[in-house]
Amino acid sequence: MKKLNILALLIFVAGLVAVFTFDTATTRQIQSRVMSLLSPFIHSSAAMEKAAEAAVAPQVNPAELKRENDEQRVQLERLRIIQQKYNQIIEENAKLRQLIEFKQSAPFKMTAAKVIRRSSSTWWNSLIIDKGSLDGIGTDSPVITSVGLVGKTSTLAPHMAKVILLTDEMCRVSAKIEGTLEQGILGGERAALEVRPELHLRFLHRNSNINAGAGVYSSGEGGVFPPDLLLGRVKRFENREISGEAVIEPAVDFSTLDYVFVIEMQVAEPTPEPAAPPSGPKP
Repeated sequence: MKKLNILALLIFVAGLVAVFTFDTATTRQIQSRVMSLLSPFIHSSAAMEKAAEAAVAPQVNPAELKRENDEQRVQLERLRIIQQKYNQIIEENAKLRQLIEFKQSAPFKMTAAKVIRRSSSTWWNSLIIDKGSLDGIGTDSPVITSVGLVGKTSTLAPHMAKVILLTDEMCRVSAKIEGTLEQGILGGERAALEVRPELHLRFLHRNSNINAGAGVYSSGEGGVFPPDLLLGRVKRFENREISGEAVIEPAVDFSTLDYVFVIEMQVAEPTPEPAAPPSGPKP
């Protein structure tokens, strides 16, 4: 009897193997019916496995999770501030390095100064630097950057000076246009606070052949500004009633001035006449 049971079990197993291994229409129908019968058991076992995993997994405390998120946000903001300060230091060092290189290569004797004050009401007219009369600064001394002319000094204090900007109508420079024989007087204009003023090069010849983009430089006449300082570039040329006039785009960006140089102009002293040799006693 036991042998018959074993034989029946083997036949049943062989039948199951045949049903699930052979790919025929009949076996596929049998497989589908078997899967339909076993489907509820399979779904229930999967649900039991998920429930068991959820019971084993550690529970998350919402308050603890919020605290950790807040700490991470604070840390991230701190890192952003550090990165910003680092970028500012790198930019400041690059500016200072450029200033040192410019001062060493410039043909003038100059004093470096920092812009310490600007007023919105006089933004395009003047600024204050941290060098004055006790630092060797004189009145009407040219003020420049590595790009070009900024203006000239005006009122002095022991360690401060007011600088009249090139864009102010009171700062006038004798100027020339590259590639031509044209010379004139360059000056600024009164403009609205939110509008960047233009420079005007006046007293040029009418119908002059002046190209847009031509460089405009100081001519050196008048003795205040040395020659060949870049002032700007020609935007357009206009004929007036008596003379011609060129509208000039300033070379310096006056809205972003941090450091400047004050040129020490050498005053030529008259050369003393040689003294006549003393006359000795006649023999």
